[in-house]
Amino acid sequence: MASLIFLSVWCVMFLEQCVAEKPSNVLTYSAETDLQGQMFSVNKGGSVTLLSSGVGPLHNFTVCLRHISEESDSKIFFTLSLGGVHGISLKSINTRLQLTVGRDSEAFQSTFPVNVDFTPPWTGLCTTWTSSSGMAQVWPYGMPSVRKGMWRNQVFTGRPLLTISGFVGQVTDVHVWHYILSPSAIASFSNGKVLQEGTVLSWRRAQYNTGGYVVLEPVQVFQRALPCCGFPVGLGYSARKQKANRQMAKKTRRGNSKRRKWVMGKDTEGATAL
Repeated sequence: MASLIFLSVWCVMFLEQCVAEKPSNVLTYSAETDLQGQMFSVNKGGSVTLLSSGVGPLHNFTVCLRHISEESDSKIFFTLSLGGVHGISLKSINTRLQLTVGRDSEAFQSTFPVNVDFTPPWTGLCTTWTSSSGMAQVWPYGMPSVRKGMWRNQVFTGRPLLTISGFVGQVTDVHVWHYILSPSAIASFSNGKVLQEGTVLSWRRAQYNTGGYVVLEPVQVFQRALPCCGFPVGLGYSARKQKANRQMAKKTRRGNSKRRKWVMGKDTEGATAL
């Protein structure tokens, strides 16, 4: 009889302990936070997970972020899961960007350079996809890749969860939209101007979880380190100074063009002997 009582008490205590303990694989997220002007410094083995507050079908998407990272043979920029077994991811392998949408993967490279302002040390990176045509593109530095068809007529469902891991460096301004941004909006984003915050996931209203060695710190760390370089207007760099830099670059290009013409003899009678 005593042994039965002891066993009953032990079972009750064991069940209470199981209920009280939180499963180790359940992530806890911060309260909704405005991360404007902040960046995550992700070190080796670290990860950042951003949780979307919205749930619903996703027929199209644009994912954008800005990062600073060293050259490497392979790195994963992000993985976006939407409740199912299939998701979206973007990684670099050697000199190409590999985009995975559902079950399909394609490698991309920039082939159509466009004249956009580049604001070192940040690199803008976007990717777009639409379900009806299946056409996808990647946009490093605001420059479009070729368009490739992937996973046509499919729809993503579930609560979006974006994870940054397999990456060492800084990341900021992570946004996800449920539609395709225009080329001009993507170019502006790469120059540090977020014209409209993400509708699926916004850096201005982020719930996040970090794992491993990750530090949240202000973007101005780089502004103090590189006072000579152009920085986005939204991060404290004056629009007047940006305009002056663009005018100086334009003047330099014009001068170089004139010198090339003179060397090739286009402004003289006959070719110039070198």
